[in-house]
Amino acid sequence: YNNTAELGKVLYTDYVYPFEIAAVVLVLAIVAAIALTLRRRPNNKAIDPAQQIRVRREDRVRLVKMEAEKKAENRPAGE
Repeated sequence: YNNTAELGKVLYTDYVYPFEIAAVVLVLAIVAAIALTLRRRPNNKAIDPAQQIRVRREDRVRLVKMEAEKKAENRPAGE
């Protein structure tokens, strides 16, 4: 007596149509998931790696020397 063999017999004799329908639903779900991940969206915020490599050192960061600002005095509200 083998439980796996009995399960196989029941699946492929008594429940063959529900088993095949479940298989088709799973294949459709896999295809839909792949289609959703491969579609191109117009508002995608992905960065092009080739464009990142072409950037020059001078264009990356610009340092600006500024005078220090004076802190504002702390006054109580209403004055």
